[in-house]
Amino acid sequence: MAKEKIVSFDSDEIGVYGDVFTSPLPKRKLKVGMLGLGYFEYWRMYPALEAQVSGDLDGIKNRLIEFLPDCEIIYPGMVDTLDRAEVAGLAFREAEVDAIVVVAGTYLPDFITMHAINRCAARPLVILFNTQTGNDVNPLDNYIATMRNSALIAITQLSGSFRKMKLDYKVVVGEVSEVSAYREIAAEISALGACKRLSKSTYGIVGHVFRGMYDLEFDRAKVKGFLGPEIMTIQAEHLIDLWKIVPDDEVNAEAQKLIDRFRTRNVAFEDVKKSVKLGLAMRALYKKFNLDAMCFLGQHYLEKMTGAPARMGASMLMEQDRFTVACEGDVGGLVMMDLMQEFTGNTPFQAEWGQFDIANNALFLLGHGIGTPSLAESDDKITLTGSPEEWGFSGGGLNYELIMKPGTVTFGHVLNCGETYRMLISKGESFAYPTLPCNELHAMIKVNKPVKEYLQELISAGVAHHAIAVHGDCAEQLKKCAANMRIEFIEL
Repeated sequence: MAKEKIVSFDSDEIGVYGDVFTSPLPKRKLKVGMLGLGYFEYWRMYPALEAQVSGDLDGIKNRLIEFLPDCEIIYPGMVDTLDRAEVAGLAFREAEVDAIVVVAGTYLPDFITMHAINRCAARPLVILFNTQTGNDVNPLDNYIATMRNSALIAITQLSGSFRKMKLDYKVVVGEVSEVSAYREIAAEISALGACKRLSKSTYGIVGHVFRGMYDLEFDRAKVKGFLGPEIMTIQAEHLIDLWKIVPDDEVNAEAQKLIDRFRTRNVAFEDVKKSVKLGLAMRALYKKFNLDAMCFLGQHYLEKMTGAPARMGASMLMEQDRFTVACEGDVGGLVMMDLMQEFTGNTPFQAEWGQFDIANNALFLLGHGIGTPSLAESDDKITLTGSPEEWGFSGGGLNYELIMKPGTVTFGHVLNCGETYRMLISKGESFAYPTLPCNELHAMIKVNKPVKEYLQELISAGVAHHAIAVHGDCAEQLKKCAANMRIEFIEL
């Protein structure tokens, strides 16, 4: 049997691509080990204490299961001897845990704890969870009760040893039933999972950064080294070749869905078909090359060749496939969109900083980017219009005219700052406001300080002209991602 020909994806010949995954990488649940500690010496001194501490640790395990529903929790039982540390370490090693949450039920010498952690084949994220059975000191506590709440001795000792050994760790402090503590652990684990996923992702970029947008320019090695994704340049001809063979019946069906779903203003059915056809070609492209996200430059070449702006096709993929797409070569914005969608479950909005509004202490964000109908309160608040800008296509183009619905919003960007990257993180509140007749997606977002002061700080910090916004609060996860990526963040 003849061996199948292996070629580069750039050759576009029939065969196996040697520089593209032949199928999507399998998705794996994050595995989190819980290392629950007690001290064998205490059991002979205080026979009732062992069962109490074991019960405390079982309760914490159950809470971790509750707050980390998408993770597999590995708890080999309480570690109170070196033999049990060996058992736990081997269980963590076999499971290939991504993180270990260390919880001290009592004091335990470091060498036993470290033995379990060091049995892991690769260094996992270590979270030192300092907890106790109440928020306050009980004036009636006897010595046994103080031993049950002696976690701080073990955790501070571990922190000193880790620092001396130059080992990284995270810290969470909270009472045993404190919801905020478990949410913080979950945020750390979510950030870890997102960064691990990004490190295995391939982003396709069709075209290049829009000429002259120096703020969006990027270094592929630094994107890979800090943010995680591999950036794969795809010649526009690959997309055009797929566009030429999109079946007419698929185009007509998708176009009719849009016309039936939304009210329209000055939109011709032929313009809807052109935009939909380009979107279907973009879908074929990302599936062909097993991409995890995609960036494109629509202006001029793509619009001239296909007769349509690419943004509506990108919106279609965002809504139907939950496949993240950005425009104008904005790789930093694409990373932020990817993270925001993972943390909130909502599709983000790639916008641009617009105007300030003194009366409402708000920022106006204007489209020129990509968003989906879920940004609006409902479909009946959306109008299909022509494109507000024409960069070479024929006809009227196609776009959504909508305003972001009320709710908490997180917005920001990731900026290439030369030697490294920096993440901008901000929170605000979108509010009810009339939809502007501007043929464009837009938003009004209240900020948490006087808006002119906010803009003074924003511009002084130096930011990209794009702003990525999403419904929901994911600021804590983003900050923890920045730490995992070894980049700084600024929070406004």
